[in-house]
Amino acid sequence: MNNPGINGKKRPERGNGPVVNIRDYMPKRDFSSVWVHLFAILVVTIAIYSNSVNGAFVADDVSFVKENIAIRSLANIPDFFLSPKSLAAGDSEWGTIIYRPLRTASFAIDYALFGLRPFGYHVVNLILHMASTVSLYFIVLGLFNIAGVAFLSALLFAVHPVHIEAVSWIASRADLIGMVLFNLSFLSYMRYKEVRSKTWLAASLALSFLAYVGKETMVFLPGLIIFYDYATRNRRPISDTVKANIGSWVLFAIVCAVYMVIRASITGRMSTNQGWWGGTAYSNFLMMAEATAAYIRLMVLPYGFTFHYIIDPVYSIFAPKVVVSLVVILASIVLIIYSHFRNRLVFFSLVWFYLGLVPIANIIPISFSMMAERYIYVPSAGPIIAAGYGLYRLYRYAAERSPGLQRLAAGAIIVLVLIFSVQVVIRNDDYKDEFAFYSSAVAVSPDSPPSNKGLADQFYNRKEYPKAIDYYEKAIALDPGYVEALLGEAVAYRETGELGKALAAAKKAALVEEKVASLKPKNPLIKFNLGNIYKEMGDLEAARAAWEAAVELNPEYSEALNHLGIYWQLKGDNAKALSMFERSLKANPYNAETHYNAALLYERGGDAEKAGGHFRRFMALAGPEYAFEVGELKKKGY
Repeated sequence: MNNPGINGKKRPERGNGPVVNIRDYMPKRDFSSVWVHLFAILVVTIAIYSNSVNGAFVADDVSFVKENIAIRSLANIPDFFLSPKSLAAGDSEWGTIIYRPLRTASFAIDYALFGLRPFGYHVVNLILHMASTVSLYFIVLGLFNIAGVAFLSALLFAVHPVHIEAVSWIASRADLIGMVLFNLSFLSYMRYKEVRSKTWLAASLALSFLAYVGKETMVFLPGLIIFYDYATRNRRPISDTVKANIGSWVLFAIVCAVYMVIRASITGRMSTNQGWWGGTAYSNFLMMAEATAAYIRLMVLPYGFTFHYIIDPVYSIFAPKVVVSLVVILASIVLIIYSHFRNRLVFFSLVWFYLGLVPIANIIPISFSMMAERYIYVPSAGPIIAAGYGLYRLYRYAAERSPGLQRLAAGAIIVLVLIFSVQVVIRNDDYKDEFAFYSSAVAVSPDSPPSNKGLADQFYNRKEYPKAIDYYEKAIALDPGYVEALLGEAVAYRETGELGKALAAAKKAALVEEKVASLKPKNPLIKFNLGNIYKEMGDLEAARAAWEAAVELNPEYSEALNHLGIYWQLKGDNAKALSMFERSLKANPYNAETHYNAALLYERGGDAEKAGGHFRRFMALAGPEYAFEVGELKKKGY
């Protein structure tokens, strides 16, 4: 039987003997084309993501960047590793449940360089994506020893549309940072296995810890290391492989465990405590089966991208969607088993995907959504590597048959890359501003409560309050317990002067929040806005009580402290008012309105020096809504 193998090199018949490792029959690495490959990949990546750098801050970017005053000083960087509340805006719950200090540190560096100009932040995201792609190229080159496989794999990773969210959404930077460090750790381990230098092992372990700090979902790295050693063991018995590598495996497990302990001690939690999706572990499992099948579909047929994916609760394994999902999963597992007997490196690549799903499998439920495109930024690398190898084999097969078939195969690969690239360019437009972002999300997922609430927020910002209320009500109809939508509706009603409806919506938001208080931190925004509504209704005492409740929930809530200062000023107690204004400015030195209020009190008290300092600070910070006040101060010579 003819068995030419790869590149014409004959390999043994499989028969009933041990599985052959394909690396034994591949040529030595040829680096002559590496730099050409990398140049081409980077040019393509920059070209298709060039329109993303003009995007705005959208969605969570506001809490993590735009309104997070902690990033405005590089001196705060140590706090990011020790104080979760510094990772997001003070009135946001995210800072209490998200621990990704490297991302926040990178935002602080961005702010030092670019201020609040989104362009720079997007450029950094793009650079990190290119770093992920380049490091993946070298991983594949190390696995297969074939530059063509590395080129196709890295190119597919660079242009695959499923990565748009991770790259074009600034807040998704943790996935990018995590993958760069993940890849470098894995590359260091590969180097360690080649030269057996403990220096490379130490570097790999250190980088693995940083990868976890980058994003917690990188914790599947120890499992990937084990499967790598298994897939590249050649003909060695498994027992010998275990004996030879158990020491390094234990070290990786220890480093991962140390990270988990540190994270838990700093955050006080391992999860967002949101409870099982569907209410039970069984339902959560069935829903995750749907999510897994959806991820596979996004990898194979990338279309229908959206900000928020909806998976309805399922309570029976015989539900049609579950049955279809399980069939898809079973087919993928059969493919993995088949690859185990045909090519261990392809097997390793496909296993990469399922290992990467473990941290996002909602074993510890994720609070916002069961699934998101950014969640599989790193897991997707596995099947993309397998696809890159498959395309290379297809091209080589065609080249061996005829020049015509070779051109046809090359054309098919180019068309695939072009289709993916066009999708990236088009989808990037959804990130140009928040209105486009949420409009796209509602168009794709009209039954998504967060998408409707987000679009409502945009109509509110445009002062189109009736439209905002319509979308808030749609979000509430889809999810009656959606506290943030109820709160948004309350604020919109306040702007239209319908104070009774505003008060009812705000009280309902507070009531709903009480019911879920054990699952997530209370949001001080509810009490703050409730106070604002009471103030509009003329009930200053109720307003004061609500603002004080907001400050109790967050002692550094600058806006609530500012309003309490106004309250005491109206009551004639200027000493208490100044105390509140100073507390407000200590919490947020960038609060223009508080600077103005404090300046007025100091001016009335005869302290011209302090008044002038606060007036000048106000003028430096004031937005266009304070144009009249700034103009008046300029007339006075400030």
